[in-house]
Formats: sequence, structure tokens, C-alpha cells
Amino acid sequence: MTASGRPAPGPDAAGPLVSRDEEDLVIDPVPVEARPYQGRRAGIVSRVLACSIDFAVVLVVLASAYIGWAALLFLVNPTGFTFPSVTLLMGLIVGGAFLFVYLTMLWTTTGKTYGDHVLGLRVVNFRGDRVHFIGGVLRAAFCVFFPIGLFWCVVSSENRSVQDVVLRTSVIYDWKPRKPRGGSSS
Repeated sequence: MTASGRPAPGPDAAGPLVSRDEEDLVIDPVPVEARPYQGRRAGIVSRVLACSIDFAVVLVVLASAYIGWAALLFLVNPTGFTFPSVTLLMGLIVGGAFLFVYLTMLWTTTGKTYGDHVLGLRVVNFRGDRVHFIGGVLRAAFCVFFPIGLFWCVVSSENRSVQDVVLRTSVIYDWKPRKPRGGSSS
């Protein structure tokens, strides 16, 4: 009962779940509507949207690097300045290398890229933990060199991409924050 005499909201109420753990007050960050999906494998729409956001991040970083490089060349030689030329092959190599590093770092440290974070997704191994460094490297390489494998989710009954099947990973809905690796719990 609350102070107003009404019953206290339960887990099905429209507000956040609040629980007392000794002296700590904990508020569940997962919206009520999302709770049934917490921990389930993400479908193709969520995954494509997350990948699109990550692709946009890569494009912004590459464009910023190009502008920075051009600005540096202008500062060094303003009278003879021309914009640096970039071939398609060079753009693909640099973009692929950046995407590889981006995916590897984020999947092995937080389990989420920026796109995953926005959509509430997390990459986990077969135990439900973050992927280890080697797993992150392999998954990132697989995603960079075989991105079409994502679309296996459409026909997979388990919503798993080719990368997930081969490397025993999953992309799940996960809105709860997690402690970084190596952090101590006090």
C-alpha cells in the first residue's frame, strides 16, 4: 500500500520496477513494454537499422579524417593546395580497416557498437557473455568481408546471421547497462 491508500504498483504496472536491496534503491532501466523482449535474439529490422547507424558513423569519421587531411595539406602549402584524390579501392581499404577496428573494439569491450546501443542490442557469445578478443576479431572480419551474411536472419528460425551460426554468437535485445570487464564490484 502507498501513503495514499492505493496498492503499490507491481511488475505489470506502467512505471519502472523499484526494489530495495539492503540500503540500495534500484530502478529497472528497461521500459515495461520492452521487458518481454529482454534477452531475446534481435530480428533483421533491428539489426539492419543498427548496422546502418554504424555505417553512418564510419562515413562521418572517414569524411572528418579526409577534411582534416585536406586542411593539414592546405596549412603546409596554401598556394599549391589541391584536394587529395582518393580512389575507390583506397576508400574501401581504409573504410574496411576502420570498420574492423571499430567493431572489434566495441564488441569486445562493451558488446555494443553505437548502432547497437541506440537500438538496445548486444553481441554475446554462446554463454550469453561478451565475446572475447579473438571472437570479436573473427566476427568483425566476418562482418567486414561478408556483410551479406547478416541477411541469413530472414530465413533463420533462430534469428541468427551466418556470422552468428559459424562463430556461435547472438545479437540480443539488451537495454541493461553492464559493468566493464575487469571492474570490481564493491
